[in-house]
Amino acid sequence: MRILGKLFRKNDLKPVVSDHFAKNLSTIEKALGYSFAEPHLLERALTHSSFASQNNIRYSYERLEFLGDAVLQLVVSDYLFKTHLHLNEGTLTKYRTILVNGNYLSECALRLDLGKWILLSDSSRRGGQRDNDSIMADVIESLIAAIYMDGGYEPAAIWVKKHVIAGKADYAAELQSFNYKGQLAEKCQRLKMSNPTFEVTKTTGPDHDPLYMIQVIIDGNVVGFGEGRNKKEASQHASEDTLKNWDVFFSEKQ
Repeated sequence: MRILGKLFRKNDLKPVVSDHFAKNLSTIEKALGYSFAEPHLLERALTHSSFASQNNIRYSYERLEFLGDAVLQLVVSDYLFKTHLHLNEGTLTKYRTILVNGNYLSECALRLDLGKWILLSDSSRRGGQRDNDSIMADVIESLIAAIYMDGGYEPAAIWVKKHVIAGKADYAAELQSFNYKGQLAEKCQRLKMSNPTFEVTKTTGPDHDPLYMIQVIIDGNVVGFGEGRNKKEASQHASEDTLKNWDVFFSEKQ
């Protein structure tokens, strides 16, 4: 992990924070529960590519996201390995999937209210991208990388345990009902594909008994549909539909 950190440090980071970001720095650090020795890492971790493009900035959080994913996987794997000494690798992998999948990471971002601090272009902001689940999950990973590069593995591990692992203390119980949505997330992660995104396309029926229709999007493609009396049920059916028709869209990925 240290080698990865060194690769990222070399001629790759902005040395100081912008004046605009500096005004909110202490507030953001307080919300995150971590103070940066190198605050430019935090600014970069919150900079979306649309903002970088609009303002002619050469950096965004995307490279940090790559590193953060690796750090997150290691911290969670290490925690599970040491906590569940009796479990085999298959069950540990399922536990890890529950804790690191994009849908759950976006929940972590919502708990921290990260959306208000993400630097987006004007058009992305107007388009509602501040609450986009995929962006929120990406920023969690980029933040983990920023903390790792700023303070090393231990501070990053402490942050992950507090803000990711502790936020889903029932992960073991959740495995008992490991469902189609969980299976789909695990498959996408294993095949290095984007996290499934679930979008409500239509709502019918009376307010007290609505029927939700949801579509699944993976790698930019609409690949499944489902409906249900609540969003959770509709997402399950849409995930089941996606898994059943996987070969139609991704025959080369098994």
